[in-house]
Amino acid sequence: MNTRARWTIGILVALVIGLAVGLIIVAGDDSNDSNTNSVSRESTPTTVPLTTLQTTTQATTSTTNQSGGTPVPGGTTTPGGSGGL
Repeated sequence: MNTRARWTIGILVALVIGLAVGLIIVAGDDSNDSNTNSVSRESTPTTVPLTTLQTTTQATTSTTNQSGGTPVPGGTTTPGGSGGL
């Protein structure tokens, strides 16, 4: 028997086994369950305690560099200096 025939027979056997397992699962499914237990609960109002939010504001000061840019944080710059990028 050649290799192609073996593969074909193997695939067909796997398909038949898969279909059989699927039929067993579908046949065993008891979807006619009329056991619907639903309990209705009366809704109870819930109260949420109010909380107070305190905010604080802080004044910020900014200095502008005389050469038109933003100053380096924590450093000193000289106006009209050279270098940089």
